[in-house]
Amino acid sequence: MQTFLRVLRWTLLTLVVLAVGTVIVAWFVDQRQSDEQLVNEFRDQRIRPSIHRYRVADPSGESEPRTIRFMETNAPGDSALPVVLFVHGAPSSLSFFNAFFKDTALLSRARLVAVDRPGYGYSDFGWVERSIVRQAKFLQPLIDRYRKAPFLMVVGSSYGGSVSARLAMNNPDRVNHVVFVSSALGPGLERTYPISYFADSPLVRWGVPTLLRLANDEKLAHRKALEAILPDWYRIKANITMLHGQRDELVYPTNVSFARKQLVNARVKQFLLPENRHDIVFNKRQYMTDILLNILNNYHLKETSTIKSIAER
Repeated sequence: MQTFLRVLRWTLLTLVVLAVGTVIVAWFVDQRQSDEQLVNEFRDQRIRPSIHRYRVADPSGESEPRTIRFMETNAPGDSALPVVLFVHGAPSSLSFFNAFFKDTALLSRARLVAVDRPGYGYSDFGWVERSIVRQAKFLQPLIDRYRKAPFLMVVGSSYGGSVSARLAMNNPDRVNHVVFVSSALGPGLERTYPISYFADSPLVRWGVPTLLRLANDEKLAHRKALEAILPDWYRIKANITMLHGQRDELVYPTNVSFARKQLVNARVKQFLLPENRHDIVFNKRQYMTDILLNILNNYHLKETSTIKSIAER
């Protein structure tokens, strides 16, 4: 009995120390970069992204307009290149995809775009939006911005996959390809730790760092937000590529089978990585880049073949 109590005491103490340590680190570690920091990040590159913001009205009219920040490569007038739009998870920001904006192979093939989702980065930092439907409406101006692009691919990581799915539902004739990376797509098919409910209690919430509070608010509302888009999965007509770690204990691999059943009007290709957890963007970045390049190359070959066929008539 004494041994059990000693182990229990040390276990609880360890959990408390880890929780407190996480909160302390979160207060001092900011996962976002200012405009100036982003400029410095890419200063030595031949192709450098530019940073922009836009204002978008609340579709319900219940609140003030939202400010959304994004970065893109190439001039806005260049509509000849395919567009790849990256949508991050939580807690995160558009800086999560910086490494892709340094990849010369990708930069030569497409215009790259990354966005701070509502509440994150410098898109009204701290102002949470729990609805996937509303988040997609706040990002719709980006889809409209690239309406003349010959090919539009949306890449969503984790919670960003949920928003990417909604964007594809809303724009079946504009979004050509969606890449879901470790994406949370099925209601309830993700882990919610007990500490999430504890952190949401009135006595504790005030002390939780903004970045963690944002992620926690989305987490606790995620099931309901995903249920709200369930009826519209059939509207997705884009080709789909899914990357998921089979050891992902945060967003379960069953999200892949869930999505396959829902995607009745889309062609789906899946890559289940047996050794990976919720870490594909970090630990399999080149693998992920190769998949993106393969998609872009297939589009280029198809376009070249079409042009050649027209020329031979």
